[in-house]
Amino acid sequence: MGKVIKIRNLEIGQGRPKICALIIGDTEEEILDLARKSNDVACDMAEFRADHYEHVQDPEKLKNILIRLREITCKPLIFTFRRFEEGGKVKVPISYYVEVLRLVAEGGYAEIIDVEQSVVEDDASLIPMLKEMGAHIILSLHDFNSTPTQSEILKTFLKMEKMGADIIKVAYMPNSKKDVLSLVNATEEMTSNYSSCPVVAISMGHLGMITRILGEFIESAISFASITRASAPGQINIDNLKTVLNVIHDNYKRVFLIGFMGTGKTAVANCLANKYGLSKTDLDAYIEQKEHQSIADIYNSSSEEVFRSKETKYLRKVISKDYRVVSLGSGVVLKEENVNLIKEKGIIILLTARPETIIQRIKNDKTRPLVGDNMDLEYINSLMSEREQLYQNVADLVISTDDRTIEDICKEIVESLGFTL
Repeated sequence: MGKVIKIRNLEIGQGRPKICALIIGDTEEEILDLARKSNDVACDMAEFRADHYEHVQDPEKLKNILIRLREITCKPLIFTFRRFEEGGKVKVPISYYVEVLRLVAEGGYAEIIDVEQSVVEDDASLIPMLKEMGAHIILSLHDFNSTPTQSEILKTFLKMEKMGADIIKVAYMPNSKKDVLSLVNATEEMTSNYSSCPVVAISMGHLGMITRILGEFIESAISFASITRASAPGQINIDNLKTVLNVIHDNYKRVFLIGFMGTGKTAVANCLANKYGLSKTDLDAYIEQKEHQSIADIYNSSSEEVFRSKETKYLRKVISKDYRVVSLGSGVVLKEENVNLIKEKGIIILLTARPETIIQRIKNDKTRPLVGDNMDLEYINSLMSEREQLYQNVADLVISTDDRTIEDICKEIVESLGFTL
């Protein structure tokens, strides 16, 4: 899972894929009209495809239209000058291509500049130079003829990441459904196991159209859409794309169960999994399995600080997998990093219980390292008080488990969330 890039108030690489509207036209009138429309349509950002502009090879006229675009657009802007070799409209020397990118970066005419990987391979100083001027960089690669194998795509991702881009982007033409799946699988592997920056993965044409709506599933960060005309095969109209992405976002949810020890998190997770056929895991049990030690032994052999570090490490691994219900340890909310991870990926349900209920449930449990021999009401109450506000601050839903069956609690969860797990 890659880090999040924040541009203005837009967080790229988190939650629903960001919708990017295409500003693509031959004349200044067409381009500026689309720029105005991009402010009103349901997009998060816009991309100016400069190679379609009839005066793109005139630096002064290009600069003038960039100034106008900057004045008009109210959303983050990507500047893209696609060379003919990568599917663009004009053939230009690489020297002019670099000159244009420098012009955009120096003038601050776009927050993000698209840079072709093939150019960076010949000039490793290009990305640092543009970033020094304040630009964020998308490093892109396009193949309008074919799709490599899954392993080759992964190698390309890793190579691009090392080049220093803020966002990496690939677009391939599929010749079969297997080609589409190769890109999907490679992207999932990259975002789950390797990536430290947002990834954009596109399979072009009608065969690859599915990748434009799968972003949240494989963590592809941006989906490009047309206001009027498309710049690549398979692009979807903005309104249609937003509708589909919102449907997926609203229904593709995980349940994270938080709460103090003894509130019933593990039992509720088991019930949800068994009753609705969901995949589930318990973070503490996962840690014990991987560390070959009990939670209590990890505490006793090191410290709470060491355990919390391991907890975050394994939380990331659990999130990268497709568990639909995750029961979390009582101290997960103590680290803001953990809270951000689970808020990004699902619904946080806080299970509560009275101190008296907690005592009854855990009084014979010797595996609770924070309790030890202090199994009395006053101590339990003080621990709960320390964490109560943290729990309340992050919870999307709070459910009391006092005097209730596990089945009733699960039923309330499903009914309260308003979707079928």
